[in-house]
Amino acid sequence: MPNISDRFLISGGWLLVSNVVIDSSTPPTFSVESSFRAIENCHAKKMFLEKSAMADLRSHLFFTQLRFYCSKQQGRTFHVTTVANSTGEAVVQYFSGQTDVQPDACGSFVRMENDNSLSTGLCHRWGKEGGIYQVGKWGHGQNENRLFNHPAFVQYYYHWMINPTGSRFDCDDANDGKHIGNAWKVFVR
Repeated sequence: MPNISDRFLISGGWLLVSNVVIDSSTPPTFSVESSFRAIENCHAKKMFLEKSAMADLRSHLFFTQLRFYCSKQQGRTFHVTTVANSTGEAVVQYFSGQTDVQPDACGSFVRMENDNSLSTGLCHRWGKEGGIYQVGKWGHGQNENRLFNHPAFVQYYYHWMINPTGSRFDCDDANDGKHIGNAWKVFVR
């Protein structure tokens, strides 16, 4: 990978790797990228990386933290960063496809200052593993789209989830989020 220039880095050394911001009233869609090189256009394009692209990115840029952000203009903001220790590393490995073992949610992240989500206080009820919900884990299983398909959620109530076809855009809710200004982003550092 070519050196990542400062123009791609956000304050604090964060690199935006997946980005969807709804900028019109048309039903939003986004691309799912299989190459990490797509992050070059991440600011201008509605896109998320697949698990394999995250794995490839990590082999070129050894990042140690993830940051998940979503916000709705008429709703809440979910904004967490994985902790910089072995618990947070387990989350990075899961979302980078280095393991299919779903990491524990509680204790693996810190809430950012603007987080006002309800789901972060219920991390013991996150996830789905082996067909069982509310297991206190990150994710929804071993799928390729784990970065945007329910990375963090409480069944029936609070979801961080977007669908490339434009059918679901949830941010700490289970409702349609197709409103201008709503955003879903993932960063690494």
